[in-house]
Amino acid sequence: MLDRYPLTISQLRQAKEELAVMKQRAEEISQLMAAGYGDADPRTIRAGEVNAAIQRLQWELDRSGNSADSTTA
Repeated sequence: MLDRYPLTISQLRQAKEELAVMKQRAEEISQLMAAGYGDADPRTIRAGEVNAAIQRLQWELDRSGNSADSTTA
């Protein structure tokens, strides 16, 4: 079993930046699907789910990142 180590501040910052870009793109795709197929279409719903999943990951990183920042500072 591999040992696990928390992300460094730099890695966490990079992950957050990349997730912000992904979130923006997911929002754009979700809006495009809604415009093209309607809000009730499965493609639109799935695009919204991707957007929501990215948001939840950002929240988790924020929660865990705040505790990591305080312990390494």
